[in-house]
Order: sequence, then structure tokens, then C-alpha cells
Amino acid sequence: MTDIASVLSILFVLLIAFYVCVHTALTISEVKSAEAGANVVPAAFRPRVSLAEHRKAIDYTGEVIQSDLVAALVGAGIALLLTFGGGFTILLAGITALCGQGLAAHITLALFISFVLALVDFPLCWWKEFRINERYGFEKTPAKQWLVKALKELLLGWCSLAPVLVAVLVICESASYHWWSFALLATAAWYIWRISLAPKIIGFSAQTKPMREGPLKDRLTKLLKQLELDNTEIYTMARPKSWRHGNAMLVKRRGKSRLVIFNHVLARLKEEEICAVAACAIGRINRCHNAARLVFFIGISSLFWWGLAFLSEKTWFYASLNIEPSLAIPNGAINPGLLFAICIAVVPVVLYPAVFVIHAFTRLLDYDEDAYAVAMVGSKPLVRAIAKLHRDYRNSLVPNILYSLANHRRPHVTHRIRAALLVEQRDRFNQASAVNDERRTQATRFNMAIERRRKLRDEKLDARLRRKSEILLEASALRHRNFTMQQA
Repeated sequence: MTDIASVLSILFVLLIAFYVCVHTALTISEVKSAEAGANVVPAAFRPRVSLAEHRKAIDYTGEVIQSDLVAALVGAGIALLLTFGGGFTILLAGITALCGQGLAAHITLALFISFVLALVDFPLCWWKEFRINERYGFEKTPAKQWLVKALKELLLGWCSLAPVLVAVLVICESASYHWWSFALLATAAWYIWRISLAPKIIGFSAQTKPMREGPLKDRLTKLLKQLELDNTEIYTMARPKSWRHGNAMLVKRRGKSRLVIFNHVLARLKEEEICAVAACAIGRINRCHNAARLVFFIGISSLFWWGLAFLSEKTWFYASLNIEPSLAIPNGAINPGLLFAICIAVVPVVLYPAVFVIHAFTRLLDYDEDAYAVAMVGSKPLVRAIAKLHRDYRNSLVPNILYSLANHRRPHVTHRIRAALLVEQRDRFNQASAVNDERRTQATRFNMAIERRRKLRDEKLDARLRRKSEILLEASALRHRNFTMQQA
């Protein structure tokens, strides 16, 4: 093993240790944070959540995150078993003996690894999604029926993945060392579709309907005029089923702009709260968040695919993972099936630190949208809207911020509410500071004016006294001259 391979092996072990230790520490901190807030329901949710429901959610969250910790430990164990345990080398040797070293071997390895990982994940998924939910009364489906349905979904998902995976591996095999360029183009196209094109198509589709005339539309029109969006149309529609998040969107196409409010927002919120939701959607466009997301994610994808392509050609990379290089890159040709297996089994563990960077970026944009809405309509309507639109009351309402950062791309509603209130406090403080600065400036100007008037008055008084003194001297000289003439 070369020096580079030895260093990478040590780094790989350290990253797995980091993955396990951080997961464990965050789980402990989340449990403690939930228990610390078990006796008080957050103020924004007291009208909708009782103390008993709050405590039940905390107990439920504790069990769920412990099951997640078990899944993380199993994932780390599988990564170690496939690498330092010799799993990849054994599989490569066995598949090569059966299928040779061609495309069939690559496809077999990729499909086998994906199927094994799905089987390992199945009992963990059963425990988290069925057993815990059943214990807390969230799952009413009989166990046998749930298992049959889950197995069907597993097999259907794997069977639908198989032809796609085969097509991807064929393209990678034919593209040779330029495969990563095709992967990057596909990734960039998906991000452009998901972030930029799909919202425009949905926002201008026939599913949208013009909002009825009334006080709400007048209020939204006034808000749009305030933000220099005078010609924006206001429409409503049901949120697409494929969207897990989203309450409103502002879309622009061919010089036209349209604000779309989803129906569930209209059903749950009051007018000023709907305006707060609309302000968030407008802030996403006015602050160029979509462009920022595209640049960030395409940049991250470019770095990942280029790095993987670079490492895939190096024998020391496979040696660092305890994979026999002669089996990994026979005759100097890359093995796309092995790369796929590494991506799904090892990369999520090794690149776990990148999760914090990605989540911090996406959450920063969400906080910025809320800050924009606070500046437009104030924090109170936004806080009420966030609380009313929240529907996940089975999980804890007091999550640890670091655990949330590591596991959720979007900030929890409690953190959003706290951030919105802090933004308003900061704005008030800045306004008060600006007022105080203006008052100090005015006081300074007033004092300077008084000082100038005092100096001017003193100068006039001095001039007057000098004039009187000169007159007295002239009178005295005149008397002295007259007296002298009389004596003469």
C-alpha cells in the first residue's frame, strides 16, 4: 500500500468515527433537549397542543431518533464490512468468476449491492415506521397488511430502479473517462428543472384559478404594489402532491408574473397571515434565492462528480478502501458498477460533514425569506402563519438546533418562530439606535448653533466695548488739548 493509500485509509477511518460519534452525540443532545422542554408547550402552539400531547410527542421523538441512531450505526458497519472487511473484493472476485469483467459484471454488482442494502434497511424501516407508530397510536394498519404492502413497494421500487440503473451503467461504460460529464449534465438538468422550470410550468398551468375579488385580493394587490410588482396576477391552486413543502410561489415568465397561493393556506389562515406567507414567496424571488440554489448545488455536484472521476482512475484510491485494484480497474478501465456501489454504501458515511454545509445553506435562505416577510408585514402575522400551517404534532416541538441542522434541510417551525422574533427585535433595536443617533446629531447641531451665536454675540460685545473705549480716549484727548490751549 502506497503512502497516499495509507493516509486515505486513516482519513476514511477518522470520517467513519466522526460519523458515529456525531450521530451519537446529536441523538443524546436531542433527547436531553426534548426532555428539558417537556413541561412547557411553546407559546405559539398552546391553542392547538395540550401538555399531554406535547409530552407524548417528546416520547415518540426519543424512540424515533434512537432508531435513526441504530440505522446510522448499521450503515457505518456496512461501510466498514464492505471496505476493510473485504466485502467489495470478495464480491468482485465472485462476480468476475461468474460473469467475467464486462458490463454484465458491473450491472450485477450494482444491483446486488442495492438489493442487499434495501433488505438490510427493511427491518429498520419496519421498526421506525410501523412498530413505533403502532405503539403510539399513529398506525392503524394491521401488521401483516403493512408488511405485505411494504414488501411490494420494496420490490416494485427495486424493479423500477433496475432498468434505470442498467441504462446509467451502459452510458457510463460507453462514455469511458468522460462519464462524469454526463453525470454532471444530468444533475444540472434535474436541478434546473426542479428549482426553475417546474414552478413556472405549474404556476402558469391550467390548474391555477384567479383569486376571487375581495378584501384579501385587495390586500395582496396593495402588498405587491408596495414591492413594485404592480402587474402581478394573483391565482390559487391546490399544492402539487409531489411537493412536501411550499405554501405560495411567485413565478415569472415572458414578462408576466403571477403570485400563486395554495388552497390549504386560504383555508387555514387569516388575511394578514396569508400576506405574510405571500411575502415569504416574494422574498424568495426578490432575494434571488433560486439562482443562489442553482449555483450552489450545481457547484457542489461538479466538485463531487469531478472528484469521484479523478479518484476512480487511481489505484491508491481502491487500495485505501481495501479493494483489490486489479479487480476494481482491470486493464485500466473503470468499473461503473463498483463506483455506484461505493456511492450508495460508503459515500453517505464519508461525506457526512458536507451535510452540515448543505443544510446550513438551505436553512440560511429560509431564514432570509422569513426576515424579508418580517420587514414587510411584521413578525406577529408570520409567527401565527407558521404555527397554524404546522401539522407534524407527533414529533417534538422543541428540537435541538444542532440535531435539526444535521437531519433536516429546512429549519423547524420553533426555530423559524424564534428567528423571526429575533429579527423584529433586531430591527427595533436598529430603529431605536437610528433614532438615538439622529437625536444626538440634532443635539450636536443645536449646541454648535448656540456656540456660534454665543461667539458672534461676544464678538459684537467686544467690538462695542472697543468702540466705546476709543470714543472715551478721543474725548479725553480733546479735553486735554482744550485745557492746554486755555493755559496757553
